[in-house]
Amino acid sequence: MKYDITGPHLVQGSHFDGIRPFLAGETIDSNLSFPIAHVDVQTPTDRVSFLGSFLENKTVLHIGCADHMDVIDAKIAAGKHLHCALIKRSNHVTGLDLNAKAIKHLQGKYDISDIHVCDILEVDRETETFSEGRHYDYALLAEIVEHLDNPGQFLTHLNESLGHLYDRIIITVPNAFSSVARRAWRNGIENINSDHRFWFSPYTIARLTTAAGFNVEKVHMIGEEQRMDLLSRAYNKFMAIIGSQKRRRMPSRHGTSVVLIASPQNKT
Repeated sequence: MKYDITGPHLVQGSHFDGIRPFLAGETIDSNLSFPIAHVDVQTPTDRVSFLGSFLENKTVLHIGCADHMDVIDAKIAAGKHLHCALIKRSNHVTGLDLNAKAIKHLQGKYDISDIHVCDILEVDRETETFSEGRHYDYALLAEIVEHLDNPGQFLTHLNESLGHLYDRIIITVPNAFSSVARRAWRNGIENINSDHRFWFSPYTIARLTTAAGFNVEKVHMIGEEQRMDLLSRAYNKFMAIIGSQKRRRMPSRHGTSVVLIASPQNKT
């Protein structure tokens, strides 16, 4: 299935007009209401399926492509390794990662080519060699920004020094207000990857990306892992039994990932 993320259910276009001065730091409001009602509520799906569909037949620069070494084999076996999913569906994918061991593992065991050990902060227009002259439709940072000590510096460099390589950037980050995070919090637990430095909301990732010089175009959520109430689950089961495609779903604004799409400076 192809996911259309250009409809009115996204924070985009005119919905952003009143927000841009805040995102750019030109106006301050200590009690700003960011309208997440405009966030996507129509495409409940997991992150790998969504990105694989959205980036189908596109050229992609996948930054942070390897994943944690201890989960690579299991994710590939389950069809949940993002880079492998992109290879199958995108027109071309170049992968970059700091984890030399994981890159070597992917190259050796799975014969994956065009993946490189690279520190983005150490290359610029004159010194990068991984693109081999290619231009990409999208640069992808999927669940990477929250791992960085200085995400603002990283995004600024990616924009100012390497923005010529791609038309748009896609950033996904864990949603601080997902139903999964909130349920754990109610139980007195912060359920988190121990390597994370930050939690993000739709507004805060948009603010960070704007500060790095990008033009934010769309923000929405994906990944619905929350439990349905008993009545809704019974309704869904009944619809499945009678062969109907109708289902009740929780709004995607409670999903596990925030998805942001933006263009580098001087591009619209």
